[in-house]
Amino acid sequence: MRRISRLFLVIVALLVAAPGFARAQAQPTVDEIVAKNLKAKGGVEKLKSMQTMQMTGKATLQGMDVAMKIYSKRPNMVRQEMTLQDKTIVQSSDGTTAWMINPMMGSDAPQELTGPAADALKDQADFDGTLTDYKAKGHTVELVGPEDIDGRKTYHLKVTKKNGQVQHYYLDADSGIELRVTTTMEQNGQQMTIASDLSNYQQVNGVMMPFSMKQSMNGMPLAQMTIDKAEFNVPLDDALFKMPAKK
Repeated sequence: MRRISRLFLVIVALLVAAPGFARAQAQPTVDEIVAKNLKAKGGVEKLKSMQTMQMTGKATLQGMDVAMKIYSKRPNMVRQEMTLQDKTIVQSSDGTTAWMINPMMGSDAPQELTGPAADALKDQADFDGTLTDYKAKGHTVELVGPEDIDGRKTYHLKVTKKNGQVQHYYLDADSGIELRVTTTMEQNGQQMTIASDLSNYQQVNGVMMPFSMKQSMNGMPLAQMTIDKAEFNVPLDDALFKMPAKK
């Protein structure tokens, strides 16, 4: 008993003498985790110096390869093009109106998007991403805790956006980079969870970007996307993102 008591006193003395040890084991705060994420991607200053982005690549959907182009422009414009069987499907938002052209549905006429589809597209149009300036945007972020994703330790952040939409970010504990992002939405009375697994990060003009992404819906594989080329600050006219007048 005396030996155990002496050992206990030694441990207590060490902890008192080295309080930094106890702090080192503490979990980081939300803002520390977000700051590490932004630094890992190139830093806030570098990210905000980018005004436009253009990407080309392909998506694999149900065994079919689809050519893909994505255009983005500050502050909140996005356009996605997917070409299948010589027909191009367009989804775009100019920051106010979300719209779509889908010749696979039998018409080349542009149609305005509403509801969850419009919300999802406008969410993608946030040029800096959800975590940048999240407080100023009216979002709240909570640390759920550490979790393993495919054997890698991550910090799980729950993001409740200003519009009430909930997203979950899983950031690599070592690098700070996103490994998985999930979004929950409701469509036609059914709740869907879209998960995006991000990998193959590469540096483009000082910004770290994922060049591979796997998507699933409610746990079922949906698509796999690969980026072939990414460019920043290429000239993009605002007209590219605006809904064309119906003929």
